[in-house]
Amino acid sequence: MQRGLKHGIIIYSLDKIFNNLAKKFIMDKDSSLASRPPCPSCGSKQILKNGSTHHKKQKFLCKDCGRQFIDKPEKKQITSEEKQRVKKLLLERISLRVIARSLEISMTWLQKFINNLYRSVPIEIKVKEILDLEIEIECDELWSYVNSKENPVYIWLAIARSTRQIVGFHLGDRSRLSAMEFWKTLPQIYQDNGKFYTDLWESYCEVIPSDRHYPSTKKSGETTRIERLNNTLRHRCSRLVRKNLAFSKNFFNHEGAILYFIHHYNEEMLST
Repeated sequence: MQRGLKHGIIIYSLDKIFNNLAKKFIMDKDSSLASRPPCPSCGSKQILKNGSTHHKKQKFLCKDCGRQFIDKPEKKQITSEEKQRVKKLLLERISLRVIARSLEISMTWLQKFINNLYRSVPIEIKVKEILDLEIEIECDELWSYVNSKENPVYIWLAIARSTRQIVGFHLGDRSRLSAMEFWKTLPQIYQDNGKFYTDLWESYCEVIPSDRHYPSTKKSGETTRIERLNNTLRHRCSRLVRKNLAFSKNFFNHEGAILYFIHHYNEEMLST
């Protein structure tokens, strides 16, 4: 009886110890869960610890949305509203540093954001369908450069008189080959039925059918719309201003910035 009583006391003591440890573990776990910050994206409290940064800061992972984050980050988190503001400001004639200062964001983040944005801009231009076969198109080429003025890049543009939309676009030199590439960017209905008004640059004469080509001087007024568009483009895109510190350092960003403006410009023309 004494041996059985002794064993019972030991078992009771062990159970009590295990129960206390289990309660403490649960309390510590609850306390740990309560101390974890909520998800900054969805607000969920189902948060797991997920390693640490190279600065030895605890990383967390949201079980609901999968967002990985750290508590009280020193770097500013760019909101979706701020990204939309950046996209709008890129359509105005202001430098990237002005955008960074006004929104209080880093130039490193801004440049990376712009690189990704410009590379996602579609090359194909959306154009409003025209049922009237009497199509009048004005064409012109606009001087610009990439990285250095010794590296000129001409912007070939075509605008439809009836819709004021940009219907053709190409970047290159002023050669016949660039004129051919520019011609290919025009929708087929414009190539087959359009009347084209250009300046006297000889490259146009080698590409546009002669029976539908009307080369003329600037004083004739036949290219006033496309020349006005060139002024708008220079006014809205800072990297195209002749005397300016803002310029493109690589071809892809140069092309992306102009295409980004063209898509927005055509949308504006559709809404008017």
